[in-house]
Amino acid sequence: MNPLERRNSLKLLSLLSGISISVILFWFAASQYKMSTILAEENLRGLALSLSTAMETIAAKDPTFAALKDFQTNDIAYFALIDRKGTILFHVNSALVGKKLGDRRSAAVFEKGEFSGGRVLLGTGEVVYESNAPIHVRGITLALRLALHTYRADSIIRKARAGVLIIVSLITVAWGMAFLLNRYAIREERHKREMAQRREMARLGEMGAVIAHEIRNPLAGIKGYAQLLQEKQGDEEDRLFTGLIVSEAVRLEEILNGLLAYTQSGADTPVPVPVHEAVARTLAVISPEAVASGVGIDCSLDDSLVIAGSLDRLEQLFLNLFRNALQAMPNGGTIKIAGQRAGNNIEIQVTDTGPGIAEEDLKRIFEPFFTTKVRGTGLGLALCKKIIEEHKGNIQTESIPGKGTAFKMMFPAAS
Repeated sequence: MNPLERRNSLKLLSLLSGISISVILFWFAASQYKMSTILAEENLRGLALSLSTAMETIAAKDPTFAALKDFQTNDIAYFALIDRKGTILFHVNSALVGKKLGDRRSAAVFEKGEFSGGRVLLGTGEVVYESNAPIHVRGITLALRLALHTYRADSIIRKARAGVLIIVSLITVAWGMAFLLNRYAIREERHKREMAQRREMARLGEMGAVIAHEIRNPLAGIKGYAQLLQEKQGDEEDRLFTGLIVSEAVRLEEILNGLLAYTQSGADTPVPVPVHEAVARTLAVISPEAVASGVGIDCSLDDSLVIAGSLDRLEQLFLNLFRNALQAMPNGGTIKIAGQRAGNNIEIQVTDTGPGIAEEDLKRIFEPFFTTKVRGTGLGLALCKKIIEEHKGNIQTESIPGKGTAFKMMFPAAS
């Protein structure tokens, strides 16, 4: 396993561990909260049963229920005694004695003799725990309706809810910090890659300078002598061989020029460059090649499209893109060049009707020295991407095999 795969595996393991710990903590907090609601209900039920038993004892000793008037605790909101017909025989609010109930929540007491309880909303807006319990007084079964305040019992729920909020907050903060640290690590890694790329470009620049000094001049001499020999040779076979020397020297010269262009830095001081001007100057260069290949050119650019940068570098960008399109259509086709404003940006699109690019190659076409052509240098599109990035832009590629390729570039508009 290489270092990159090991680093990715560690990242994945850390992510899975973080997710697992978060899920466990969420589950623990949720289960504690659920358990607290059950405990609160059990506490209220137990308290209601205890108070009902005490009240039944008092009522049995005093059939007039007078002693119940003094029976009060901080937990009781109200209580009442109800007969089978729904008539209130006793209520802490004496004004309600003798009135009929408007609900059937006490029906289970008389029909099944069962205790029932649950939370209800009072007209005052308070939620209380209301129980309906059977009590026996003078051989008669009555229903004791007891309403309890839930504040004390619900303290368990409030503590559990606070615990859930604390756990959720801690998890959120932890994931937030992890996200920031991950972004910082990615940015640091990208910075290291950029620094390494700059060092590599600096080395390439030094190598380019050496190549320009040590190879370019001898190469020009070889090409010149080969051309002279080609003119003086009378034999057809000899002329063919000297022609091959000339063509290979020209190819080496193109590789050298591409390498030097790739290692060259952009302009220090950007100037406003009308896009249509850079494109027009480039089309003037490649038009003979396009005509010879039977390729038509459809250009629609507005004069108002202006980019801040270098005219020479932009010409080089379009020249490489157009030649790349021409090489993709040796039997004819169409190159379409379009541009428009997109907010504060300028969008330029170059489309050809060639065979397209294979999906597996799309991710690598901008890598230096990557090429699918037999005699390609692999520097043309890499140089395009470099020039676009020098102008603070970006490029996207869309290709449909058999139908063509579109290069969409986005640049900041010149102010």
